[in-house]
Amino acid sequence: MRTGSSRKSALRSIFGAVVVSSALVASGCSFDGLNSLPVPGAEGTGAGSYELKALIPNAANLVQNAPVLINDATVGSVGKIEVKNWQAELTLRLNEGTQVPVGSYVMVGLTSVLGSLNLQIVQPEDADKGTIAPGGQIPAADCPEQSNIAQPTNAEPIPDINSAQQVSACTYPTTEQVLSSLSVVLNGGGLAQVGDIVHELNTAMAGRQDVLHDLVPRLNTLVGELNVQRENIIRAMEGLDRLTGQINEQTPVVERALADGPRILKLLVDQRVNFTDALGALSRMSRTTDDILKANSEDIQVVVSNLVPVLDQLQSTGPSLTQSLGILLTFPFAESAIPQVVRGDYLNAVINLDLTFGRLQRGALASVGVASQFYGPEGMFGKPAGAAGRGDDPFTGPLAEAPPETSPTLPIAPQPEAPVADQSPTGEEGP
Repeated sequence: MRTGSSRKSALRSIFGAVVVSSALVASGCSFDGLNSLPVPGAEGTGAGSYELKALIPNAANLVQNAPVLINDATVGSVGKIEVKNWQAELTLRLNEGTQVPVGSYVMVGLTSVLGSLNLQIVQPEDADKGTIAPGGQIPAADCPEQSNIAQPTNAEPIPDINSAQQVSACTYPTTEQVLSSLSVVLNGGGLAQVGDIVHELNTAMAGRQDVLHDLVPRLNTLVGELNVQRENIIRAMEGLDRLTGQINEQTPVVERALADGPRILKLLVDQRVNFTDALGALSRMSRTTDDILKANSEDIQVVVSNLVPVLDQLQSTGPSLTQSLGILLTFPFAESAIPQVVRGDYLNAVINLDLTFGRLQRGALASVGVASQFYGPEGMFGKPAGAAGRGDDPFTGPLAEAPPETSPTLPIAPQPEAPVADQSPTGEEGP
């Protein structure tokens, strides 16, 4: 009996498998697992739902029927997952009333650390360009957040980071990647030295609470001063930036100077004896000069004091001294006038010389300070100079001055002399 019932059960199982296989072959469908079948009551499968296509560089381990989120709210589920032009094309089943702004993109994320994968629709900052119509497509984007969580694809790989720790584009880090990166930090990232650092800080600060208490206000003051000087600090940094720019522009010159530096240093080393001898001689000369100045300080003071009146006289001459140098070698003509006055071997000139003592006293003699020591003929002889003193023409003037006219006078009669009394030798008067 048992054998008969077992045979019947086996036959029923085989018959059922054959029927199902025949049905699948007849319908032209394939079976990709339970997730390939729509789940009754899943998001995005109800009345009024619609579908969108989305492109993503890497679908990671995303499966069908995974939830679709907008702002952490479930709005649908993932349908088919296909490959198109080396990218993953996802079919999104969205609930009725769900609006996806133009410019959105999708990213694969985790519900929790140990949770399942989901697909998040990231909306753009400017959502005023309309919404994607049913049947439309969400294009693949550059994923702005990717630059913050992964190394750029065109840069060199980070050392000590294996392929399991590399984050794919438009994909949040998986649990495996987080744990792998954490292991790098804990094992080779220097975290083990934190204990040593804390221990050394505790040893350094033990028993110095008062000093640390005073240090905090000083640090506050220092930070405040730095804050006040921030513009100067910025200008200094800008100056350093300009300096480095200038040095960068002069790179060939700097390289040549660095290349010639060893030879220059060798030359200086070879001339070290001469340098030391020169410095020693300079020291001896300075000592000798100091001794001379100390021994002749009084004479130097006298000479300097005597130079004062000389310099005063030179100053009083003003521009006359410098102007006279131009006529010194070409007297009586100025050097600048020689080409106009002298023509070949002859000289035509009309010269008026005023050599009167009045003119000399006001000019040449006054400039040297001796005008008061010279006198003209009138002063020397005590007589007027006559026509020469007046500057008259000697050819038209008289040879001698006419005597002054005098009016006739009457003769004066002589006055009789008064009698004089005789005096005796004794001093008595006579009779």
